[in-house]
Amino acid sequence: MTTDVHPYKITGGTGEETGEGEEELTRTEKIRIAARVLIKKGVAGNGGRWGLQSRLAEHFGVTRQRVSQIVRQEINSLNADSR
Repeated sequence: MTTDVHPYKITGGTGEETGEGEEELTRTEKIRIAARVLIKKGVAGNGGRWGLQSRLAEHFGVTRQRVSQIVRQEINSLNADSR
């Protein structure tokens, strides 16, 4: 079984989730995906890009503090996975 990740949906499997093989991602899951991509590119999490978290927060309709919290969690998660 393969799973295809799309920015807004995760598809794959037998379709048990919704009957059609697609399940909508929550806003938090979307922010986590964006954070992981930006961390891996070296753009987020190192204080190098001014306004990045504010832009993500505005785009997703959450506070900058919430985006910062998710970015820190994803950095910790990626660091734990690499050990």
